[in-house]
Amino acid sequence: MTIYYTLTFGILVLEMVIFCILVLPLPSHWRRAMLKFASTSPAVAKAIHGLKIIFAFIFMLFIDAINRLQRIDSSEADSDRSMHHDYSYEANNKAKKFYAQRNLYLTGFTLFLSLILERTSTLLIQVLKREEELDDLKKQTQSTTDGQQQLINKEDNYKNEIASLKDELKQLKQQERDFETLKKQVAQQSAEYNRLADERNALENAASGQKAEDRKNI
Repeated sequence: MTIYYTLTFGILVLEMVIFCILVLPLPSHWRRAMLKFASTSPAVAKAIHGLKIIFAFIFMLFIDAINRLQRIDSSEADSDRSMHHDYSYEANNKAKKFYAQRNLYLTGFTLFLSLILERTSTLLIQVLKREEELDDLKKQTQSTTDGQQQLINKEDNYKNEIASLKDELKQLKQQERDFETLKKQVAQQSAEYNRLADERNALENAASGQKAEDRKNI
């Protein structure tokens, strides 16, 4: 196997490892950290740019493998039409066909898996973004719910305070009515006391006047 097909095989193995890591049931924060690092790291961006160039070269190898297979198939057809059979030539031709098919499958699977990895990573990044948005919405909803609960609690406290103030107002009105009643009773008792005092004074004056007359008669 030549060096570029060895490199292609190494890239295929690397793609398989990355795909296994992506599909593993890792914790969400680990997966989020890895994908965030992969999507924001400049080194990873440079590596992806270099891999795109390598994939373009692998695509050229894929086209070359297809052309080699077509040439081998055409040479096999020519040898079948001829009456001569050279077994060493046929064995060499079959070996070439085997290597061409191997190179075709190797480059084809590498390109196909690269497309799958690109699409899978894009979907995972979108899923993680939606999860982050969902978490933000949950936090906002929770804060809104907490705010509403605080408002409800404040409203209940205000209602209780208003009820207690109304009770105090009723008590004050009752005390005011009691005070007015007491005030009227005091006024009546004072008037009655004054009347009795006046009668007593009148009786005393009358009694003192009668004594003076009795003295004059004597």
